[in-house]
Amino acid sequence: MSALASLTLELRGDVQVASIAGEVDVSNASTLEAEIAGSVSNSADGLVLDLTATEYFDSAGIRMLFELRGRLTGRRQSLHVVVPREALILGALLVTEVDQLVPIHDTLEQALGGFADEEELPAS
Repeated sequence: MSALASLTLELRGDVQVASIAGEVDVSNASTLEAEIAGSVSNSADGLVLDLTATEYFDSAGIRMLFELRGRLTGRRQSLHVVVPREALILGALLVTEVDQLVPIHDTLEQALGGFADEEELPAS
């Protein structure tokens, strides 16, 4: 992975949390995606991608989000993203309508709470 970004992985209950600090671009997005996807066990409820400390997120990062969502959805797992309202990268996520497919939360606690909310929904 490029030195542009650092990845921290942490299991919080049944949810894998992946935190990216730095920059995500074409030079490291594929490697980050592979590392993150490989960290989510089949028994996990899903993944929270914490982009709080992410300073730059280009189209390769957007593609990474869609790819991660596709992988997780195929395994009946969820993806939630953390991007504070004041973050510069939020505009890129909203313009590309990531928020239409992936819940975006202001804090990690809200994102983890999103999994509890999903468990309370009735089966359809």
